[in-house]
Amino acid sequence: MINAVDSRTPRDTGWINLEEPREVRYWTRALAVTEMRLRSAVGAAGDSTQAVCRYLGIPRASRNAPELQEAEQI
Repeated sequence: MINAVDSRTPRDTGWINLEEPREVRYWTRALAVTEMRLRSAVGAAGDSTQAVCRYLGIPRASRNAPELQEAEQI
């Protein structure tokens, strides 16, 4: 059985899929950026969560969200 948190989390947190509105909503909240900024970051850095975080200047120490920590391990 899938709980509510699992249904909101992207299946693969190592990548950002801009084609899925639910994932765009998720990542804009998780990274505290606007959709335009997220799309710009993915366009410049690629769709890897790690690359987008680096591009946005999110230091490792402040990546508190579990999905970001999980993505770093991939």
